[in-house]
Amino acid sequence: MKLVTQQDDQQIVDYLTSTLVEHLKADESVLWLVPGGSAMKVATQVLSALEDVDTSKLCITLTDERYGRPGHDDENWSQLEQMGFTLSSINAYRILRGEDIEVTAQDFSHKLSDLFTTYQYKIGLFGIGADGHTAGIKPHSAAVSSEDFAAQFAGEDFARVTMTPLAITQLDEVVAYAHGAEKHEALRQLLSEDISLDEQPAQILKSVTRSTLFSDFAA
Repeated sequence: MKLVTQQDDQQIVDYLTSTLVEHLKADESVLWLVPGGSAMKVATQVLSALEDVDTSKLCITLTDERYGRPGHDDENWSQLEQMGFTLSSINAYRILRGEDIEVTAQDFSHKLSDLFTTYQYKIGLFGIGADGHTAGIKPHSAAVSSEDFAAQFAGEDFARVTMTPLAITQLDEVVAYAHGAEKHEALRQLLSEDISLDEQPAQILKSVTRSTLFSDFAA
């Protein structure tokens, strides 16, 4: 995993934008997975920068979602929309569809399988938490060892539906974003140690051939 130390978000915004544009202009179909949390502002800036780009071959979905009725206050999708993440003209898949949590996870898993088969370049933007989680994959959760592309579990804060480590390994590239001193120890472990996924799910990001971490952390 390559580390890019940055104090603001411009480098990651520029990198993600140029990567998406490069593949779209090469007439490739592109799947872009977007997270919730602090990285949402990065995703919103990137989407804005794609305004004049032909995005007819771009598909966007989330890495994970907080379960509930579509449009609930904590839904990542709704929060992205409130930040200006406008998807009216882009092919997109919203995880919450009014079904129970088990059906929602099964549907998301099947959808990811279809998307992985359909799209030529698959790139994910991921946040990393101080506890070492990424996407909605919390340490010691059922999502860590799931053999499906998506899983659901009741977390301490939210009931979650998330892509799994298995799904992350299907990607061509991962771009990770983590800022804040409280995350630096987890990032040090991620970059310098091999820890079990059960302890630090973010370790799975290193398994993807092209993986870059943008952070205020300096190794």
